[in-house]
Amino acid sequence: MSYKMKTMIPVLGMVIILGYAAINIVSGDADEIKHPLPQSLSDLRAVKLVEIKDADGQVVLSGSFDSTGERNGEVERKAILTGTGIDADAKGEAEIEISKESDAFTEQEFEVSVENLATLTAFKLFVDGQEVAVFNTDVRGDAEIEMSNEIKK
Repeated sequence: MSYKMKTMIPVLGMVIILGYAAINIVSGDADEIKHPLPQSLSDLRAVKLVEIKDADGQVVLSGSFDSTGERNGEVERKAILTGTGIDADAKGEAEIEISKESDAFTEQEFEVSVENLATLTAFKLFVDGQEVAVFNTDVRGDAEIEMSNEIKK
């Protein structure tokens, strides 16, 4: 193998790796940040307000949950998070899903996804006035937070 060929193989390998990484950063979905469901959110049926606050404590996104939608032992609720004017194009959504077996609620899940916030920045998630999580946005200003807890019967 010639010297030229020996030097080209590592260079070509590096180009492929960097290209793959760039494609994943640009086109990939935001990484999902998973947390256990905090004790303060032990009954997701009662949750009303979701807020995203910046480092200065200013509300950037806010939304209220729709009425309880319970069908066949399942509860699904949704809140559209709208901007408060601090970040004009920021938006998001929060969802609650609760599964029920017999008379007991067995699994609760709380998900929040945000888009177009400041990139690579820390934000705080508040639920009914209580801070429940801190998260960072990705290079596009997006983030997904999932909290769940399986309740033992």
